[in-house]
Amino acid sequence: MKAYQGKEEDIVPASSSHMAEDEIYGEEDRKYRISFWVNDAFKEAKSHSDAEMLHTYAPGDAYGSEGTFPYLAIQFDDEIYDAVEEFKETGTFSGAIELTALSGKFYFKAKMEYYGDMMYFYGLDRCDGAWENNGLCMVYQKAYMGTENERRLMQVLDEAAGSYREERIEED
Repeated sequence: MKAYQGKEEDIVPASSSHMAEDEIYGEEDRKYRISFWVNDAFKEAKSHSDAEMLHTYAPGDAYGSEGTFPYLAIQFDDEIYDAVEEFKETGTFSGAIELTALSGKFYFKAKMEYYGDMMYFYGLDRCDGAWENNGLCMVYQKAYMGTENERRLMQVLDEAAGSYREERIEED
C-alpha cells in the first residue's frame, strides 16, 4: 500500500463520490444515522483516536490507513472542542484562520494549525446536542497552504459538509 504520510504530492480528487454512513448513540440511548458524501480518492480507515468516519487520501487503494495524511473525519478532541466552544461564546476562537460564521447545522468553517499540520473544518453539535463541539475536518500538511492542493482538499470537505445529514432512528 502507498504511504502518503509526509509526502507533498499532488492531490487528485476522483470524479465520483460515495456515501459514508455510521450509526451512533446520543442522549437517552437515541440512535442516529450520520451520513455525507466523500470523494472516492478518500478511503475508509479504522480509527483508534477521537475521530469517527475516518477517510484517508488513498487513490488506487481499497482502504485507507490511520496515520496518513490528508484525511477527512468527524473529530471531537480537545483542540476541536475548545475551538467550537470558544466560537459559541465569542464569535471567534484563538488561532482561527479564514473564519466564516455559518447558520444552520454548522456554526462556522475555518482553518487552524493542528498538531504541526493544518485543519480546515466545520464546527457543529451533533445528535440534537448530545455530542457538543465537534468538527467535520480535513487535516493536511502545512506545505499545502495556499496551493491548488489545499483548494482541492477544501472542496472535498465542502462537498461532505454540504451533504451532511443526521437522521434519528426510531427503534422498536
